[in-house]
Amino acid sequence: MVLAFVIVLRERQLLKTQLLTLLVILFLPSQVLAQSTADLQDFNSAYLEYANTRNSNPDLAREAARRAYNIGRRIFGEANERTAMLAINYAILLTDETESQSVLDEAVTIYQEIFGFGNEAMIDPLSNLGQMLADFDRTHLASQYYVRSLELARTHFGEDSSKVGAIYLELGAVALRAEQFDTAHSRITDAREILYSSTDPAARSNLVRADLLLGDYFLKTRQYEQAIEPLLLSLESLSRYPNADITLRNRIALIEAYENLGRSEESTVHCLFIGASRAFRGNERLQPLYTVVPDVADFTGISDQRDDLRIAFTVDEEGFVRDPVVISSIDSEILRRRLLNAVRRFRFAPRFIDGEAVATHNQEYIFRN
Repeated sequence: MVLAFVIVLRERQLLKTQLLTLLVILFLPSQVLAQSTADLQDFNSAYLEYANTRNSNPDLAREAARRAYNIGRRIFGEANERTAMLAINYAILLTDETESQSVLDEAVTIYQEIFGFGNEAMIDPLSNLGQMLADFDRTHLASQYYVRSLELARTHFGEDSSKVGAIYLELGAVALRAEQFDTAHSRITDAREILYSSTDPAARSNLVRADLLLGDYFLKTRQYEQAIEPLLLSLESLSRYPNADITLRNRIALIEAYENLGRSEESTVHCLFIGASRAFRGNERLQPLYTVVPDVADFTGISDQRDDLRIAFTVDEEGFVRDPVVISSIDSEILRRRLLNAVRRFRFAPRFIDGEAVATHNQEYIFRN
């Protein structure tokens, strides 16, 4: 039987729906094709609504995800990985954590029916579930599923395996995001110890990330001297990819550490590297790599300042701020001085022309009031 779709380019929404329906039909097993056309259409409508509103309208997306999950159970069956993923999509959008965990456990039960309870094959689905929850800042639930994955990894691979090290690393990342600093440090250092002794490529890659996370931990806890060693270790590996976002983030983290230690000359090296790697467009305004919040905690006059506070300056060829001037109307000389003192400590990636760093004039920074 040949399925022919005649696509009429009249409405973009109609095209999307038809294409999604085609994809569903192409990848469904033969027994599912016996389901009613109405179910397929309802599923595609619900899933498309979920996908289009997930980031913009959580309430609408949650209801659409619920419908897609319920219809998907009929179409795909109860013991199907697609059904499990639909359950996860719905559960992540539930605001009540108890209800959310109940639906997530339904997904885990499906995986267990497919792969077997306590089976090695359950490790990755549980870890993937933890990652998805972490991506949505559901850190408490994410940790629970990572721990379940960790227990299985210990059973099947041993405490010193790279698999266990990788899961420790994810638990450390989740704890760091949740600002559970003691737990984060413990998990990340456990991961590093395991990963250092492993030689497989995945472990080497995770070790670089462990160094980055440890550096981030030290920055967040204001232990700037301790941050430098792990950040330099990660950069040693990442320098092979000079334009990668992760490499640029690594250099920015080092700039933060050096500037807080008063070692601006060492951060200049990284400002120059970043500047040389970027292609600036025309009059594009430079964005700071390192900023300082002005000290206005004890300054009562700030509440009387209604407008945003604008500072103009030049960024020199090493990424330092030169000649800052307040261009907003400010009555208080104390406030003016504190703003200027803060901006003087900013660092930028300088603009490069024909391979040479140059000063960039007429730059502005706005302190939002």
